[in-house]
Amino acid sequence: MGEISALDSNIEHMVRMAILHIIQLGTKHGIFKVISKGATQREVLDSLDIPNKKLLLEFLNTLKAIGIVEERNGQLKLNGFSYRLDVPKNHYEALLPGWVAILEEIYRMVDYAFITPTHPHVLMDFDKDADFWDIRMNTDFAALYREVIAKTGNISQGSSVLDLGCGSVSPYDFGKRVGYDGLYVGVDYSPAILEIARARVEGESLPVELKELDLKLLRPVNEYQTTVMSFIFEYLKPEDYRRVLRRALGTLRPGGSLIILEPFRDNFRHIEALEFFEKLNKDFKRFPAMSEVASLIADEGFDASIKRLGRSLLKVTLKP
Repeated sequence: MGEISALDSNIEHMVRMAILHIIQLGTKHGIFKVISKGATQREVLDSLDIPNKKLLLEFLNTLKAIGIVEERNGQLKLNGFSYRLDVPKNHYEALLPGWVAILEEIYRMVDYAFITPTHPHVLMDFDKDADFWDIRMNTDFAALYREVIAKTGNISQGSSVLDLGCGSVSPYDFGKRVGYDGLYVGVDYSPAILEIARARVEGESLPVELKELDLKLLRPVNEYQTTVMSFIFEYLKPEDYRRVLRRALGTLRPGGSLIILEPFRDNFRHIEALEFFEKLNKDFKRFPAMSEVASLIADEGFDASIKRLGRSLLKVTLKP
């Protein structure tokens, strides 16, 4: 199995495991028991001893989104949902263990988040919990998607790279790839994550520049061979997509490429199950649709080709 297919396969199994944990949460917290009595949404919220009603409502909306529950005449109904977890033989070798441990930690956080979103055991804030995010960015899954990005974007010795939402590990990884004759600029809005990134590249004399910036305020100044946006759109409001895309494309030199990596919602069925857990981060909005992003790029009028690579990767290349 190729690396892009392996990337898609791992995301697919993240979604499948998330569905199983959604079912577990519904059972463990008595949510299904209340719904089975034909309760209204308000009755479910009022009858369950779960203080964080906002998260409980989000859970009910997730159940409806993935088809476990439907609302008829104001009442919530369990619809006999069944789920089968299949792992095709050619997927076994591609499955990576690193993301499993990370998601298990996030699953456990929900029990505490049901008490209060600010519970100290909920470790999803980019600044307050930067160490947890650094661990997440150090997994074998993260190494795989960086490898996919590097190959798709032709990131190698002498390359110039702008990484929008760089995180704490990519600056070191891509900085090593571009070498001392290249240039890597990493942008992130979390000062705590950037501090970890700086510590990682310190002393290596790598051609790495790190900047703290909200992507909505990005102003193209220099031109790069490759601009990277990995797992970024999920933290943007859909109404901001066009502006950020326009400015990201404006950072490219002729012939340069924008690499976009996301679990695109129109390519992964029941992605809402995974979104429920990611929403423990207050900045998370939703996973974008590939068709939505591709359409916005086409509308911007750049003379560019758009390649859909697998289910989670877009490569946009400006014409020379």
